[in-house]
Amino acid sequence: MEHLTMGAAAGEERRDEQPALSGLQVAVIGGDGRELEVLKGLLADGATVRACGCPPGAAEIMGRPQCRTLAEAIAGSDVIIAPVPVIAPDGSLYAPEWPEPLFLDETALASSRPGALLLIGTSTPQLKVLAQERGLRIQEYGDDDELMILRAPTIAEGAIGLTIANTEVSIHDAQVLVVGFGRIGFTLTRLLLNMGAHVRVAARNPVQRARAWELGARPLPLEELATAVADCDMVFNTVPALVLTRTVLERMRRDVFVLDIASAPGGTDFAAAHELGIKALLGRGLGSRAPRTAGRSQWQGLRKLILAALPSLRRGEGHG
Repeated sequence: MEHLTMGAAAGEERRDEQPALSGLQVAVIGGDGRELEVLKGLLADGATVRACGCPPGAAEIMGRPQCRTLAEAIAGSDVIIAPVPVIAPDGSLYAPEWPEPLFLDETALASSRPGALLLIGTSTPQLKVLAQERGLRIQEYGDDDELMILRAPTIAEGAIGLTIANTEVSIHDAQVLVVGFGRIGFTLTRLLLNMGAHVRVAARNPVQRARAWELGARPLPLEELATAVADCDMVFNTVPALVLTRTVLERMRRDVFVLDIASAPGGTDFAAAHELGIKALLGRGLGSRAPRTAGRSQWQGLRKLILAALPSLRRGEGHG
């Protein structure tokens, strides 16, 4: 009988446990289908959620309309979640399904709570200054190692889809160059090899070149980039620094396809590519290709960051 009573008491204790994010006010601003999965995760964990700039499906998930302005969504929130794709050159958030540009500026943050946590893929110098003035802590998650690896397959698939839509030759048997061999470069190279492409990898790090060779690609130092592009059908850049310069582009065939999937503004001289008649695209938001899969992976990473900050958020303390 004592054993049964103890078991019943333990069951009651488990039923009384609060969801992990109970009582937390969270604003989800901007984004695409991935943010819908984030909203589902937040609600399942007991958070109170407001949204602005998300796809129309957000209203159904939350059971109420989205806020009309960022300021309304952000006001008093403990956590603010902005999307992975970087802020555009005009200062607007990535919100492809919202009818008007959204700016994370002084007006938007006017009623933000001091000590709140702002999670954003990649911040800007202006936003960092503004956050400091408002007493917000910014945490960039776009380059989080675990999260990037989880997102890599979706980004690589998105790059392949964009390439197929913009070329007239098959990837199979094509001459392909991947510039950079980090987390995304590795996954993209493996996918291209599996599709039958002849892949060369340009990387500065000799260890990365050795790993590219182990996968079956032909490695070369980044310094040999200008000579390696001459016969390429496709060039993929993953390096977030200007590597595909005018000098390098001039060595390419005019029917080459260049896809830059590095963080904006990318590592390609797009003006020079246009002048030379080379089709070159910046692959922004490629993680949205499979929003349900990518969004669930994204939520895994975001949830860990929020839980790590939870003690300070509960106490209403800043993070300095």
